[in-house]
Amino acid sequence: MFITICAGNTSTYLGFFEDGEPIIKRLPTRPFKTVEEYRKAIDGAIEEFGLPSPEAGVLTSVVPAITNPLKDALARASGGGPVLVVSHRTVPEMKFAVKSPELVGADRISASYGAWKLYGGPVAVVDMGTATTINFVTADGTFLGGAILPGLILMRDSLKERTAKLPRVELSKPGKPLGKDTEESILAGLVYGTSGAIGRIVEEAELERLESFKIALTGGYGDVIAPYLKRLDYREPALVLKGMAMIYKDSPKDAQT
Repeated sequence: MFITICAGNTSTYLGFFEDGEPIIKRLPTRPFKTVEEYRKAIDGAIEEFGLPSPEAGVLTSVVPAITNPLKDALARASGGGPVLVVSHRTVPEMKFAVKSPELVGADRISASYGAWKLYGGPVAVVDMGTATTINFVTADGTFLGGAILPGLILMRDSLKERTAKLPRVELSKPGKPLGKDTEESILAGLVYGTSGAIGRIVEEAELERLESFKIALTGGYGDVIAPYLKRLDYREPALVLKGMAMIYKDSPKDAQT
């Protein structure tokens, strides 16, 4: 059994891989924790789910302040077993056609690798998290880059915080695009606007590349957006964690520390 940990700006997910689908535990990313606190959280989840002791770990983090504490906690939880920190250097087979591959988020890399391995390419990978990212991978596994826009919660909260009268709405599926009150109008803007942006970005990428991309959707807010996408081929909530597991299994052993 090995552990994957994906540390995002809002949530940190522990994924335990033994056989088949991962067992997932969500932790809030903030407030940040110490190495020992992360170790206790990992041990608590292992006990909660009745899992065996892990032998290795895989980490992606877009929060630099907790990358090393999580890596140390993973190493301790796995009894000193190997820990792989995902980056463009540790991903086997995938090439990067971007200006600075070292700056590409490890979560984007993991989701893209997982989608390419599971579904083949060309594939557009939409990850609905704190930010909404749309990443493109060719048939031969080249990461082309993509687009980043504010996530649904960021947009919702900014409307409340930066205006005098707009309320903070509960995120849900809007009825119709023509909202009949302020809350309905905000929901329509968030959901129809985001789904429309995703569709437009994919269409423009297809025109630029002269090829069609399958669309794979993941992320915590994917269920909100999925019914409003005009095109959707795959929905995999655990795509980042599964991509991390595939990277670990496929990576050379000297990349694991």
